[in-house]
Amino acid sequence: MHNHLSPEQLHTIGSALQARRLALQSDLAQHNNGQSRVDHAQDALAQGSDDFPQNAGEREVDMALTDMDVRELAAINRAEQHLQDTHFGTCVDCAQPIPFERLRVEPQSLRCVACASIFERKL
Repeated sequence: MHNHLSPEQLHTIGSALQARRLALQSDLAQHNNGQSRVDHAQDALAQGSDDFPQNAGEREVDMALTDMDVRELAAINRAEQHLQDTHFGTCVDCAQPIPFERLRVEPQSLRCVACASIFERKL
């Protein structure tokens, strides 16, 4: 089974994943007024008001935030699926255990802090 995570820690991580997934799903539904992303974008374009060019920047930011939420939601769903895998909580780069405190704060983490820093600098 897991080398460094107790059943209680796995339960805590699973609960954190579920809570974050529900919050993201709620945020996305609220942001899009219950519509799909395509329908929401079409409605924004159809409004065609005089301030359309002025609001374009705001819409771009909204869409970027929605994209970030969608990516985070996908990462959370993957983490929930792999929570019981023997390698869950192991850094995908260095194969060292990811500390429980990091997983408690960011349960979808694939990397330890050191490897995440290196990975992010490459982006």
